[in-house]
Amino acid sequence: MINATAPGFQELPGSNFTASFELPALLSVIFSMQNDGIIMTLATFPCTALLEIASAASTLRILRQKDGQRLYLKAVVCNLVNNGILGPPLYWLVATHFMQPALPPMAQLAKVGTILLGHAVGYYAAHRWMHTRKMYWAHRFHHRFNVNVSPVVANAVSLAEYFIAYMLPFVVGAALIRPDRLSLLVGVGIVSMNNLLIHTPWLHDLSEQWVPWWAVSTSDHLEHHKRLTTHWAAPTISIDRLLACAFGKPASWGAEFKED
Repeated sequence: MINATAPGFQELPGSNFTASFELPALLSVIFSMQNDGIIMTLATFPCTALLEIASAASTLRILRQKDGQRLYLKAVVCNLVNNGILGPPLYWLVATHFMQPALPPMAQLAKVGTILLGHAVGYYAAHRWMHTRKMYWAHRFHHRFNVNVSPVVANAVSLAEYFIAYMLPFVVGAALIRPDRLSLLVGVGIVSMNNLLIHTPWLHDLSEQWVPWWAVSTSDHLEHHKRLTTHWAAPTISIDRLLACAFGKPASWGAEFKED
């Protein structure tokens, strides 16, 4: 229950009712530390829209393909549901249960690096699992965008995939390392932005030139959309290449994917 005695909740003149819904007070609640997930949502939507506009040619190719308009509408709905409805409560859960007070700058930097590595490993494991016949049902919708991809596809995933591959690595990682507010916000922001960039086709050639070998490039991920059996890592650190350095490429690399 919202505390009516808190700053911003004064009694309305000439009334016996408290101003429980006074706008400044509501905004202070919405944008409090525990609701950075809403801030992340409000940042992700315009970034997606701007990159989508800049990728108009790719968007048009999706719309012109068979059943493309319905498919694209479903992708937009997924973005709204996943980032707008599911994301903020999960972020709030982490912020209220696994966050510690502000840390020194070097400790924050270490936490951000750990968040990125932990999410990369968690996403890779979940993604490989969803590319098995037993779990492909959770990932099938995302791969309806194969040849034609645009930034809105980045968050066009099923509810199961959004929770297992997108959010669960953050929740588990935060429970283990207990970041502070800034390190969590920066870590989640980097992952979210990179997820959009690797689904932005006009960055294909630039990514091949400028993205370091240990990171996931747009060209890597677009190849994954086409072939399904290469470059499972996303959206930041290329776990594929790190594993290949240690153990070599798996036998299934580049093989034909057969859905059961």
